[in-house]
Amino acid sequence: MRRAFACLIGVVAFLGTATTSRAQDGGLFLLFPFGARAVAMGEAVSADTALGSEAVWWNAAALARMPHRELALHHSSTLIANSDMFTFVVPSRVIGTLAFSAYLVNYGDQQATDPFSGQPTGTITNLNYLLMASYGTPVGKRLSIGVSYKFLMLRFACSGVCGNTPVLSGQTSALDVGAQYSLPTPFPLSIGGSIRNIGPALQVKDKPQADGLPKIVQVGAMSRLPIPALRDAGASLDVSADVIHQTSTFGGTNFGVGAALGYRDVYFLRAGYKQQEGEQSGPSIGIGLLRGAFGLDLSRRFDRLSSTLGTPPTYITLRAAF
Repeated sequence: MRRAFACLIGVVAFLGTATTSRAQDGGLFLLFPFGARAVAMGEAVSADTALGSEAVWWNAAALARMPHRELALHHSSTLIANSDMFTFVVPSRVIGTLAFSAYLVNYGDQQATDPFSGQPTGTITNLNYLLMASYGTPVGKRLSIGVSYKFLMLRFACSGVCGNTPVLSGQTSALDVGAQYSLPTPFPLSIGGSIRNIGPALQVKDKPQADGLPKIVQVGAMSRLPIPALRDAGASLDVSADVIHQTSTFGGTNFGVGAALGYRDVYFLRAGYKQQEGEQSGPSIGIGLLRGAFGLDLSRRFDRLSSTLGTPPTYITLRAAF
C-alpha cells in the first residue's frame, strides 16, 4: 500500500511542473468531457476499474482487465458541438487489451452570404477528427497500466464562395499514459492517474504560430462503500474523487466527485459535481441499464453557462459486449 501511495504522490508532484508551462490552446476539443458514465460521475473516473470503453479517453489502464469484447457508440450534444465516437475493444489473456476508436467533433455549418445582396454563397464547415489506438495490461494482481496513441486533425473549410474566409487544416499526434492500483483493503478501493495529450504542437498556419496541446494530469480514488444494508438488498454504492490539472487558457486545477448507486448490477443511478474555472462548474446526473450483453447510459450536465441558456449538455452511450 505504501508503494501505491508513493506512486500517486509522484504523479501529484508532477502537477507542480505542469503549471510552469504556458497555456496550451491547440486542439481544445481534447478538453471536452466524454462518455455518459464519466460525465454523470463528475468526470471523477481515473480510478474506475470498470469504466469499459470510455477508458480510452480518461485512463487506458482501465482497459486492462475487461472480461469481454465491447463495441460502443458514444454521442454528445452541447452548446459548442455535436460529437460521436465509435470504439471497439478486444481483450486477450495473453497480450492484454487493445482498443480502436474514431471520433468526430462537428461544430455545425455556417452559411456564407454576399455582403451586398445578403444571398447565400457558400457553406463554412468546422470539423475535428481523432483516431486512437489504446492498450491496457495488468501487471500482477493489483496494478494495471495503459497507453493511448492519438492522431488528430482539424479542418476549417468552405464549399462555394466564402469571401475572405480562410481554408485551414492541421494535424498532430499525442500520447496518453495511465495506471491504476487496487489496494489490499477489506472493501474495494482503487487509486489511479493519467497524463494525457503529450505530443508536438498543432501547426495550422506555420511553425512559429503552432499551439501546444492542452496537457491534462488527473489523479483520484474510487471505493465501493461496505454498507451491509445495501449488500443485503443486492445494491451497491461507489464513490469517487479526482483532482484534474490542465494547461490551457481555460485550465487550472479543478476537482470532480461522483457517486453511483447500483441495483443487482442492472440498474444504475449516478450523480456528480465538477468544479472548474469560469461558467462550466456544476452538477451532473445520469442513469444506466445493463441487460445481458447490452448497456445504455444517459447523462446530463448542468453547468452555469448551459443552464443559463437552457440547453444542458446531453451524453448517450450504447454498448454491446460479446
